[in-house]
Amino acid sequence: MRIGINLLFLLPGVVGGTETYAVSLSQALGQIDQLNEYIVFLNRESADLGLPRQPNFQKVICPVPARSRALRYFWEQFVMPLQAKKYQLDLLHSLGYVQPLQVPCKSVVTIHDLNFYNLEHLMPRTKRAVLRYFVTQSAMRVDHIITVSEFSKEQIMEILGIPEDKVTVTYNAVKKRPYQIQAFDVLHERYGLRRPYLLTLSSSSPHKNIVGLIRAFAVLKQEGLHELQLVVAGHPPRDMQFPGALLKNRKFVNAVVFTGYVPEEILPTLYAHAEVFVFPSLYEGFGIPILEAFQYGTSVACSNRAAIPEIAGNAAVYFDPTDMEEIAEVIKRLLADENQRKYLAKAGKEQVALFTWEETAQKTLDVYKRVLEG
Repeated sequence: MRIGINLLFLLPGVVGGTETYAVSLSQALGQIDQLNEYIVFLNRESADLGLPRQPNFQKVICPVPARSRALRYFWEQFVMPLQAKKYQLDLLHSLGYVQPLQVPCKSVVTIHDLNFYNLEHLMPRTKRAVLRYFVTQSAMRVDHIITVSEFSKEQIMEILGIPEDKVTVTYNAVKKRPYQIQAFDVLHERYGLRRPYLLTLSSSSPHKNIVGLIRAFAVLKQEGLHELQLVVAGHPPRDMQFPGALLKNRKFVNAVVFTGYVPEEILPTLYAHAEVFVFPSLYEGFGIPILEAFQYGTSVACSNRAAIPEIAGNAAVYFDPTDMEEIAEVIKRLLADENQRKYLAKAGKEQVALFTWEETAQKTLDVYKRVLEG
């Protein structure tokens, strides 16, 4: 088979879980498959992406900037079909929700979730309309759809009207690689952290609900947890106007720490020294940071929405992400119960072991074979 991998959507360091999926799946396919040929289409920004360096993988750098959604869509819809013909592809797999609507070969698309249907109030109207059109048309015209959770599969079937046999679930996972947990002093010197602290990962997307978590953290501070810090790692959310005023309160001086980007070699240490990892998202098709926390032995308190309970299973405690008092109470109980934190850390190790990129790659390869044989 000659398989095209469409990564034109990829903007390194910005698209979050979909970047992890794209890179990790490509690497895992390289590990299990040396027989088929893979032609990987990249934009300018992702030209140096860490893809397999082996004879059956070829990079094609396309002259399109990922930051311009309009130019990327134009290139994807009108030029990518010509590229598919030029490279004599048997199948094109688009990993970022949207595929060319007319393509001269078999096609597969990965639709991670339908957040643009579920979070209307958090997304600009034009962006929402464009995504709805292209994702819906892609889902209807493609030969097969891959998604990352049973929750997302049910949504694709119900909202887009896609038959069950046209959708396959292949779970995300975490990178299995050697890591070192460094002394806490590294975090104190680098970010000014002190113990104990809660950890959460942020992005620029409002649905990550970082503002809601800061409100809940304010409740914890008012209830007497004066020494507790909240560490927000990653890109700060766009909707920081409210907590911006809150954080000027003298009670919050140095209590909420925004680290910005955290290097991969520091991330395990940041997770491991946290008392609790908090994942307050309003909507997720998966939730890779939960598995990362499990991997590094950190107890998890998380939202009870969307795919999150499916991924975390019995290895986390849950809260309603819209109820600040409930978030605070769940975290407070967990902080006070060392035995439960130890139990959750052990359960998390068992839960994360259920998810591997090798299995995801094998299921993806099985989809390719079924589509081509069909």
